[in-house]
Amino acid sequence: MSQIQIEDVLNCPSLPSLPAVAAKLIELTGNPDVQISEIAKTVQQDQALAGKVLKTVNSSYYGLANRCGSIDRAMGYLGLNTVKSLVLGFSLVETTSNTDHDGFDMIGHWRRTLMGATASRAIAERFGISDKDEVFSAALFQDMGMLATFTAIRGRYLDTIRDIEHGNVSPIETTNFGFTHATVGAALARKWSLPENIAEAIAYHHDPEKAKSGDIEMIRAVSLGTQVAEALSAKTPSSVIRRIERQTAAWFPKQKIDMSELLVDVNESAKELASLFNTEIGDLKDVQLLMSQAQERGLEHQISMQRQTESLEKQAFTDGLTGIPNRKEFDAQMESEFAEHKETGRDFAVLFFDADKFKNVNDTHGHAVGDAVLVELARRATETVGDKGCVCRYGGEEFSVILPGCTVREATEIAERVRSEIANKPFDIRGCDEGPDELSVRVSVGVSAVDAGPVDRLKNAGQMVSEADAGVYAAKEAGRNNVQVWIPGSATESSLEAPSKSDGLSDLIPTGGGTQQIVLIEDDALAATLVMTLLKRKTNADVRWIMNGMEACEFFESMVERGESPADLIVCDLNLPGCNGLDVYRKFSGLGLHKEIPFFVLTAHDCEETRAEVAKLGVTECISKNDFVKNLGKWMNVLMQPSTRAA
Repeated sequence: MSQIQIEDVLNCPSLPSLPAVAAKLIELTGNPDVQISEIAKTVQQDQALAGKVLKTVNSSYYGLANRCGSIDRAMGYLGLNTVKSLVLGFSLVETTSNTDHDGFDMIGHWRRTLMGATASRAIAERFGISDKDEVFSAALFQDMGMLATFTAIRGRYLDTIRDIEHGNVSPIETTNFGFTHATVGAALARKWSLPENIAEAIAYHHDPEKAKSGDIEMIRAVSLGTQVAEALSAKTPSSVIRRIERQTAAWFPKQKIDMSELLVDVNESAKELASLFNTEIGDLKDVQLLMSQAQERGLEHQISMQRQTESLEKQAFTDGLTGIPNRKEFDAQMESEFAEHKETGRDFAVLFFDADKFKNVNDTHGHAVGDAVLVELARRATETVGDKGCVCRYGGEEFSVILPGCTVREATEIAERVRSEIANKPFDIRGCDEGPDELSVRVSVGVSAVDAGPVDRLKNAGQMVSEADAGVYAAKEAGRNNVQVWIPGSATESSLEAPSKSDGLSDLIPTGGGTQQIVLIEDDALAATLVMTLLKRKTNADVRWIMNGMEACEFFESMVERGESPADLIVCDLNLPGCNGLDVYRKFSGLGLHKEIPFFVLTAHDCEETRAEVAKLGVTECISKNDFVKNLGKWMNVLMQPSTRAA
C-alpha cells in the first residue's frame, strides 16, 4: 500500500475519536502555565470518568496510605501524569467499546495491552527511567493502530494477522499493506494530539533501534513491556523470556531484572487493572509454571550450546584420525604443566615415541594400513597410560605423553610399559582391504623429566620437549624398540645439539669407533638412570636398558640366534620381575655367553649366603649397591676395565 492508503485508515468515517474530556486534558497539559485546579475541574466535568479515576487511584495498584477523595488531591499525591494516564486509559476503553469488533480478538488485544502497560510501567519504575506514567500511557496506546486498521479494512486485515504471533505481525503487515500497525498508531496519536514522546514510543515499540529521536529509554521500556506481554501469551514463552533478558542486558547493562518477580507482578496488576477498567482479558497463565518451563528450556538450550561449543573445541584440539589430543592441545598442556612446576615445584615428565621404520609400513602396505597402525598405537598407549597422563599425537607417526606429577623413575616405568604393550602383541589389521592380517610394530621411546637432571636447567616447556625428542633419537641409535631417558652428559644430551633422523643401527654391535656396548638389567628406574649416567660419563658407551628378567633372557637368546654378540658388558640387578638375576645369568651362561662377556650382579642384600650362591654360578663380580654408591670411582673402573672372568 502507498502512504495515501494510510490516510484512508486515519480518515475512516467509522474510526472512533478521543472523548472530549481526554482531548481537553491533552490540550491543558500541553500548557506549562496551566493550573492544577483547572485540570481537575475538566476531569470532574465527567463524573463517571472522575469516579473511575478515583477508584483506581485508591486501589492496591497504587497503594496510597490515605484514601484520596478528589481529582486535585489525586494529582497532589501521585502527580499530574498519573491522573492523565488514567484518563487517557479510560478514554481509550470508552473509545474502543463502541467499535464494531466482530471477528477481532478484543479479549486478546486488551490482555496484551494491559499486560504490556503494567509491565512497561514496572520496568520504568524498577530502572528509574523516564516518567513511569508516561510510559504506561504510551504502552496503553501502542496497539491502537491494529484496531484502527481493522476498522478500516476489516476482513482483509483479519486474514493477514490470523494465527500470527504478535511479535511477527509487523513484517506481515509491511508485506501486505506497506505499513504497520505501529505506523498507524503513531499517526493516530499525533492526530489526537498526544505528546510526541508517546507517539514516538508507539511508532518504534517493536524496533527501538530505529528510533532517531524521542525518549529512547521510554521507547525501550515500552518495547520490553510489549515483550513481557508476549511472553505471558506466547506458545513458546521460554524463547521470548531469553530474548527479554538479552535485550535488557544490552539496553540497560547496569540494571538487573528478576523475570519471575516481574511476571508475577504483571500478572496480578493486569488482572486488577482489567477489573478497574471493566475489561475482559481472559484466563492468565500460571507464572510459576511458565518460569519453570522457561528455566527448563533455558537449561536445555544452555546444555545444547555447551555441547556444541565443547564439540567444536574438541575438534580444534583433537586429532581427526586417532581421536586423541593433537599437537595444539599437547603444546597448551605442556605450557600449563611447566607453569605449575615453576609455581609449585611439582614434578612432571614427558615421553616421546614413534613407530620404528614406519615409512616401510606405508611404502609396503599402503597408507590405509599405516593409518590403522597409528590408530592402534594411540589406543594401546592411551590404555597403558590410563589416568596417569595424556597421550597426544604430535605429528605423523610421532606421539607424546604428558605425565603430571611423575618422577623420572615413574615416567620410565610407564615408558617401558608402553613400549612393551606395543611390541608384545602384533597389530590386527584385518580391517584393511590390503596388507597382512597382522603386523609387528615397535616403538622407540624418549623420556624427559624435571628430576632427570638439575632443575634449574629448564627454562621453558620446549626444552623438555627437545630432551624427550633427543631420547627418541638415542633409542633409534641404540637399536630401536627401547626406552632412553634424557640425563646430563649422556648420548641423549648430545642429541639435543645434533639429532640424526637416520634409520639407525640394525643391531647393538657398532660398526666402528670403539663404542662400548653395555646391557643394564635393572627394574629400578632411578638406579638405572644413575648407573647409565655414570657409565656414559666414564667412556663412550651405548647402554641398552632392560627392566624385566624374562625380557633379558629373550634378548640374549635372540642375539645368539642371529649370530651376534649382545654386548661387551652385562650389569644385572639381583632382584627382577619375571625372573631374578641369577636365573638371567643361568640363561646367559647356558647360551655360552659367559666365556666372552663379563657379567656383574648388583644386589641390595649383601650377605654371605648371596655371595656364595653368586660365586658358585661363576658370575664375574657381585657388587653391593651400598658399596657401589660409596665407592663409585672404584667400581666404575672395574666395570669399564673388567679383568676377571668366570672360572
